[in-house]
Amino acid sequence: MDQFTKYVLDEIGVIGDAPVVFGAAILVVAAAVWSILSWRYSGIIKNRERTIALYKNRLDGASPDEAKAKLDSLEGQIWTLKDRVWPKLPPAAVADLENSLKTKEPPRQISIVPQDIDSIFLARDLVDAFTRIGWVAKQDTSVNGIPDGLSVWPDSELGRAVRDALDKATGAQVSIREDNHARENGNIAIGIGYKVD
Repeated sequence: MDQFTKYVLDEIGVIGDAPVVFGAAILVVAAAVWSILSWRYSGIIKNRERTIALYKNRLDGASPDEAKAKLDSLEGQIWTLKDRVWPKLPPAAVADLENSLKTKEPPRQISIVPQDIDSIFLARDLVDAFTRIGWVAKQDTSVNGIPDGLSVWPDSELGRAVRDALDKATGAQVSIREDNHARENGNIAIGIGYKVD
């Protein structure tokens, strides 16, 4: 231990003989360490500031409570959109639909007109069901003016029979519409609009 103490005291003496050089060396090392750390952490801070600015921009300066309310609103909109999707028909409903219409005189063609992608599964089920009973059925492109829910046109004896069978198969209220063009050509059309509760 005495040797260690003597060594430390000798080194302190050397530093005491050249205090300016030692102080300058300490300052150079401290400045180098500080500049390296400053450079490193300024990059991290700038990255965080960009992230915070992006969040602020997306939230339009909203408080955390306002942001939560906005997220809850968006989640509600998603659930609302999910409720718009028309489900596939259960096999029993498809069988009921086919049985109630297979004895009827078929139209020249039956067109299934979905409003959008939310009704694609129901449209496919209907095309398949009508094809199985020997009717010429096709999925048509959407047209403007399809009311919400299900609708059948034209208002004829066969149109009302299709409406009643569709009403029973889907459990949804099906409206009937007049259309002279479809009546004159012997066609039936089923519009699948946005699902309503």
